[in-house]
Amino acid sequence: MGKEPEELQERPGRPTDGRTEAADAADPVGTADAGDAADATDATDVLIVGGGITGLSCALFLRHHGVRCVLVERHASTSVHPRAWGWYPRTLELLRSVGVEGAVLEAAAGYAEHRRQATVESLTGREVKAVMLPAPGDLGAVTPSRQISLGQDRMEPIVREAADRAGAVLRFGNELTSFERPEGPAGPVVATVKDRDTGAERRVRARWLVAADGGRSPVRETLGIRRVGRGTLQHQVSILFRADLTGPLAGRRFSICQIENDELKGAVLGHDDTLRRGTLILQYRPERGETPEDFTTGRSVALVRSAVGDPDLDVDVVGVLPWELAALSAERFRDGSVFLIGDAAHVVPPIGGYGANTGVHDAHNLAWKLASVLRGEAGEALLDSYDAERRPVAEATLEQAQLRLLVRSGRADGEQRRATADVLAVMLGHTYPSAAEPGARLPRFRDPAELAGEPGTRAPHVPVLLRDGGREVPGSLLDVYGGDPAPVLVHGGGTAGGDEPVWARAAAEAARRAGVRLRTAGFGAGLRDLSERGWHERYGVRADGAVLVRPDGFVAWRSAGVPADAAGALTGALRRALAREEEPA
Repeated sequence: MGKEPEELQERPGRPTDGRTEAADAADPVGTADAGDAADATDATDVLIVGGGITGLSCALFLRHHGVRCVLVERHASTSVHPRAWGWYPRTLELLRSVGVEGAVLEAAAGYAEHRRQATVESLTGREVKAVMLPAPGDLGAVTPSRQISLGQDRMEPIVREAADRAGAVLRFGNELTSFERPEGPAGPVVATVKDRDTGAERRVRARWLVAADGGRSPVRETLGIRRVGRGTLQHQVSILFRADLTGPLAGRRFSICQIENDELKGAVLGHDDTLRRGTLILQYRPERGETPEDFTTGRSVALVRSAVGDPDLDVDVVGVLPWELAALSAERFRDGSVFLIGDAAHVVPPIGGYGANTGVHDAHNLAWKLASVLRGEAGEALLDSYDAERRPVAEATLEQAQLRLLVRSGRADGEQRRATADVLAVMLGHTYPSAAEPGARLPRFRDPAELAGEPGTRAPHVPVLLRDGGREVPGSLLDVYGGDPAPVLVHGGGTAGGDEPVWARAAAEAARRAGVRLRTAGFGAGLRDLSERGWHERYGVRADGAVLVRPDGFVAWRSAGVPADAAGALTGALRRALAREEEPA
């Protein structure tokens, strides 16, 4: 068992500690049973299968919340292939919440000028057409983060290092060979993992298993979870090569360069070190008897030389990666104690650059819910909301990618063009109608500039001054939400005797009644609003109102002002948000 390649992503056009005793950072893996060492079983909270960007992100998010986790990956290292290229602001927001955004932005700096798209006979040949993509627009009104280009081969090591530093147990070169749930589908998982170098086997007992093992997920197939959708649309192969491209590029920097000549039709993608390295992407057709094995080293060298336009070019083929352009979604993302994320759950066509981003979003949505249930602060039913929220978003995102494919090919009709949403609405404005207020109707995607604090939507970005020790630092209201797997009550002014804000008092009482932790962030009591309109207008409440925001930055509840029984209203909202309808023991 192991991960399949994540699909290639096309570049688009455009805190508290929070640890539990059970998840002590000093003991990320324990021993579940006594006896001889050879019979011992490692114990952890979550076993993650697959060490691509989705699995590594899941490990990082879990450890950020203090959850013990073990990740196994059959390959010896992260991928050398770029695979995904474009990363949207929502993904950067999530990495920002765990302190990794800065390293990612630094790594992406070399891609900043790669905005040229062209069709050529070869890199040294005639240029048929070329356009310069506009520089990414200023998104400061809707997010503190940016849209960037960065090869997945550069992104994965950053996330891996951060997850390792946070205490995740990362076992590369280890393959999941089998798993069982001896206490039933909802019970703990007991897995057998084999070291591919030594052949040694060990068992891992985990409360939950997260499958991030790719589009051909052995975990999903073992569970018999079907996939629906159009299936495989094209078979592709990526040839990663090293060569001196200084002369052929002649100072140009491509984001993507279509190659069309008598010998091939394909594309060359630029790297940040594009003068020394490139990726040639070609289609092959199994219906004609073509296979990935046809791309031998010799043939790959010849194809690269044809794409470059230099028959004598010194080419070093680093690797050949076959992959499928497909549109598929699993019929369910949860099977008892097993969860599917990323390509194991959905394979999205690369047009639009949605696939890997959606996988990171899956991981983040699931991580805070597992942490909350592990702490005993959320009911087990909260885990059902992972499928209820992420599967409809993934299916709708998959549909959007297919629409963009039709538009790009010129085969879309007027209705299909109108149904194609803006990429930022898909990636930054997706909604969770299942988390909305009863009777509310939310569109699946919303313009992020129109987000207004409705339950079930991503909380709007508001520039604020945050208190850091004895000083104030500029930031975003979004920075308040993701540091801990506990919800946050953002509130305005209004006092209830003395100088204590009425909402602070209500929050303390509601947390006591619901038996959960609730963090508060008050304007005038730790936060200073830097927005022109005022935070409350962005969130659809009055200056004395309040908004309950989940750890993933989605709104769970809001009150326009101060109700007569603020503590009672907030208690009910907390119980619903955390699936704790019953009174705590």
